[in-house]
Amino acid sequence: MPYAGKEIESTVKIRKLSNLFSGYNIIIGSHIRKQLEFTKEIIPPYFKHRQMDDLGCGDGKVTVLLKEIFLPKRLRGFDINPRLVRQAGDKGIEAEVINLEEAMPQGELAVMWGVLHHLQDREGCLRKVKENYDLVFIREPIKTGFINWLELGHPLRKQAIECLVKEYLASSQVFYCGNSILIFYASPKLGVSTLTGD
Repeated sequence: MPYAGKEIESTVKIRKLSNLFSGYNIIIGSHIRKQLEFTKEIIPPYFKHRQMDDLGCGDGKVTVLLKEIFLPKRLRGFDINPRLVRQAGDKGIEAEVINLEEAMPQGELAVMWGVLHHLQDREGCLRKVKENYDLVFIREPIKTGFINWLELGHPLRKQAIECLVKEYLASSQVFYCGNSILIFYASPKLGVSTLTGD
């Protein structure tokens, strides 16, 4: 069993090194760029030109790219890491430190790009985000049999994510791009069909 121990030790060292440089922040590789481009192609029109909150904005690198897709009237970012919030602010994002498991902002459109798999209470977060926002967009990595070094946290398997969506964001429009799921949820009180965009 010494080999298994060394493998775990290596994994821990790589994650610590990654955290040192990124602060649990996302690395924008070709897979992320492909998912952003796909999001731009499929976004329902009523998700655009809203007041957008990026929940788990990190240092704002992806937030700035999401801004080009959602074209928000106003953009705010929230993250648990004060250093990343400062970096997001340096990119012109109105950013604030918040722990999504303790408090949930309120607004019109919530965007969560790769956030749920970092949370302990995913169900509670989804419940709160649905209560506080009429529109929700979520992108999550899907756990496969392979280790994805660029996705820290604890990604869920496809079936587990689909169960969460069915229970907490019923009637969402769901897409897949590579090893990621993209979810568009619109509250029924908006009177729009998530499937058709009418």
